Amino acid sequence: MIAETRQQPKPSSTPLIENQLTDYFEACRQRIPSFVDRHYSLPGAIDLNSKALGSDILVAPFNFLMGVPNFLLRLLALVIELLGGRRAARRMLSFHLGMPTRVQQELAHRLNRELLVLCRRPIDADPRLQQRVRKAAEEPVQIYLQTRNVAADITAGTLAAILGLTLLSQFTPGSISAGTAIAHLVAREQAASDFFLGETLGHLYYTLFPVSPSLGIIAATIALVMVTIALVAAFSGMLHDPIQSLTGIHQRRLNRLLDAIEDNTAASNGKGYRPKDTFVGRVYDFIDWIKGLLAF
Repeated sequence: MIAETRQQPKPSSTPLIENQLTDYFEACRQRIPSFVDRHYSLPGAIDLNSKALGSDILVAPFNFLMGVPNFLLRLLALVIELLGGRRAARRMLSFHLGMPTRVQQELAHRLNRELLVLCRRPIDADPRLQQRVRKAAEEPVQIYLQTRNVAADITAGTLAAILGLTLLSQFTPGSISAGTAIAHLVAREQAASDFFLGETLGHLYYTLFPVSPSLGIIAATIALVMVTIALVAAFSGMLHDPIQSLTGIHQRRLNRLLDAIEDNTAASNGKGYRPKDTFVGRVYDFIDWIKGLLAF
């Protein structure tokens, strides 16, 4: 009798949640084109990246300096994973040196509000769905925001290289090569102006017999160029966002972001979200270091 009156367990709602998640991510993917058009086209990029005015200018040089340490952290994470420490590697990938910027915070808010729609819960959705997606999105969204720093560094490095070719007739893809080249130019101009046969002959003489600048001048010039490049990088999204929008790069990145969030909601034990921008962006740095060191 007791067995007959015992209440049967309620059926699990997991299949319902999984169906809702499938529909939810499909709806998110449908929103990608309009999101890219609103925020990464030229008017949208200007509006988004204008948030850099203010405190972002102050933190830009520090964040720029953290580019190489962050790359080394990710390289170390790759080595740790190859040795079998997948969980430790994922934790290391989520760790980022640097200070958050207003542009990153604004973009995170727009992603949550307009793409992921996490600022409100659909009435017909299971109340656990939003919490599950929000938790799954934390790490991939942070990594996605960090990749923008790499895009900014690439843009600033490209502009530095173009200016170096135009003004210095040298390939200067970063602060070390550009600062060293400018330091040599300054030292030559100073030496030519003090040449005992006059400045014109001084330019000719020091072109044939280059003068080496002092380490103090080199260090000061590199620091000045580094700060300038960092400030350019802070606003470079106004340039690289529309280009990446037109070429479809932003659309592909957002699709990969949604794939990573969806994997996380399924408690996937995969490798996690790993944009390759971090490694590509450091190519300029290696060229810059080599060229700068050879100039000493």
